[in-house]
Amino acid sequence: MKHRLPAAIVALALVGTALTACTKASNTMDGVQVVTPGTLTVCTNPPYKPMEFLDNSGNVVGMDMDLVQLVADKMGAKMAVVQADFDQITSGALMAAKKCDLGASSITITEARKQAVDFSVPYFKATQALAVKGNSGIAGLADLSGKKLAVQDATTGADYANAHAQEYGYTVVTFEDSGLALNAVLAGTSDAALIDNAPVHSFVQDNPSMAVATEFQTGELYGMVAPNDANGQALIDVVNQVLSTANTDGTYLKLYQKWIDPTSTTAALPTAADATAAPESSSTPTN
Repeated sequence: MKHRLPAAIVALALVGTALTACTKASNTMDGVQVVTPGTLTVCTNPPYKPMEFLDNSGNVVGMDMDLVQLVADKMGAKMAVVQADFDQITSGALMAAKKCDLGASSITITEARKQAVDFSVPYFKATQALAVKGNSGIAGLADLSGKKLAVQDATTGADYANAHAQEYGYTVVTFEDSGLALNAVLAGTSDAALIDNAPVHSFVQDNPSMAVATEFQTGELYGMVAPNDANGQALIDVVNQVLSTANTDGTYLKLYQKWIDPTSTTAALPTAADATAAPESSSTPTN
């Protein structure tokens, strides 16, 4: 025998349905469907100071994170950070698995990576740097014969090191992140590390016994990444708008001064000429 539900219960059920609909609607923010309602989730691979690293409270901070925060603010979203393997970010695997919406981890733009993810406009120009002990006598790759060169796994810098190992006679030692690679040199278990210049200079500043032996003018450009689909492109459109605004209103310069060089007066997004110089293959070391 069926019973008629009291009117109050029916009303509550209708309210619950409406709230569920609102929750689902909040998955779409600024035209982008996000994996978590009301939140822009970014995947990153610290430590890569000053771009992404852990502060004393265990929070991931850095220039990349501040730029992503600008994107979240534009979307009216909170920002959540997921620490992840670098290759899982650049391959798009984590975004395909709905673990994050965006990747921001000092990712060099390459044609190979464009097959897996969509890139934003370039937001940072970098070079590669060879980190060594200050008293090592190492001035370049040619001085590494019979020695160990530390690199970060799944980077094109690692590809470059492997491609030239026979030429220069060194052994490549691979680490999960740049911090481990640089600390291997500090500890004396590796003789040098090939890492992007920003984290190398930051590490050397924090460790006076270390030095930058040389830099390679590789024309690398960093970009943020999103899934290679229509929703990913919609997110990239928002990122590009935010970067353009930050570049014109002085916000980018302030972040550059905060994280990279407090004396800079001209820092800006890379130009079209810089983009033309970006490496297209593993013949040049990049992150």
